[in-house]
Amino acid sequence: MLEFNVPRVEALRATPRDEGKQRFVFVTMPGGDPFDLIGPMAVLREANYFLETSGRPDLVYDYEVVSNQPGTVFAADGLKIVVDTPCYDIRGDVDTVVFQAVDYEGKCLRDQRFIAWIRRISKRARRMVTACVGTYVLAEAGLLDGRRAATHWGSDKDFRRRYPYVMLDTEPIYVKDGNLYTSAGVTSILDLMLALVEEDFGSELALRVAQGMVMFLRRPANQSQFSVQLAGLKTDHEKIRDVVSHIAKNPGCDLTVERLGELAGMSPRNFTRIFAREIGMTPGKFVEVSRLESARRYLEQSTMHVGEIAHACGYSTTDGMRLAFDRNLGVTPREYRLRFC
Repeated sequence: MLEFNVPRVEALRATPRDEGKQRFVFVTMPGGDPFDLIGPMAVLREANYFLETSGRPDLVYDYEVVSNQPGTVFAADGLKIVVDTPCYDIRGDVDTVVFQAVDYEGKCLRDQRFIAWIRRISKRARRMVTACVGTYVLAEAGLLDGRRAATHWGSDKDFRRRYPYVMLDTEPIYVKDGNLYTSAGVTSILDLMLALVEEDFGSELALRVAQGMVMFLRRPANQSQFSVQLAGLKTDHEKIRDVVSHIAKNPGCDLTVERLGELAGMSPRNFTRIFAREIGMTPGKFVEVSRLESARRYLEQSTMHVGEIAHACGYSTTDGMRLAFDRNLGVTPREYRLRFC
């Protein structure tokens, strides 16, 4: 007989809004990615499991699914997702509204009734949350003007063109600005949902949920969405690609502009100009982020001492690596290792 012992979650706290259940409304639209709907619901379901087994069923999350176009919102061979309730029928208090990634080439952004409803519900909800390119719906409603937001890095140019007054940041996996929470692509909505559970009930419940779902606990919000080392190899310029590969393989070596220009057979000035054009950032910035990626891998995959990792990745001191982690990720190397090992 298989037995699963559930640790009791102590000292749970309710949200600042009130004591009792928190109502989540998930808003889905035809053509969206079903993961952005099912994934966040799974986080709340896991949280509810631990709340109930800890003797606090009065605090469990209530959640429901609505759509701007009720009916079939997703269909594949053997699977169909049908939503019965229109979003316009939502009544009463709402704690958090979560918007699924939107098919932004479709109709929902041109649905003026839907956009007007988003503005209205935002005045009633404590939090407005988006998954991936669900950020578009908040921007279309004007809620993100002058605010900082995240979305999938692949939508960078299109989003900036459509919504020039939004302070878009495609680096972090999620961003909180006031009561607006926006996330990057695919799995980052799980990280954001876990952060909401921690915000509501504390780190112990968030830890139980992360363990139960085999997730990283509190992946840093400002962790980069993609690998700069891999992105750098996409250039067609052979000499620049060779330099990028050299930087990735040799983080502890001399990676000054002069040395890299020499490897590329160019003057430092010409190398800097061509590198920035091909890669989209200066050689110095690329080296900084690349060394950080290498240090993260060492922390995740090895038992090396932090000082040894700093030396292997080209940092002159351990403090230098710590400052780089704090500046880019908002955590220390030791904190990063605790979260990811």
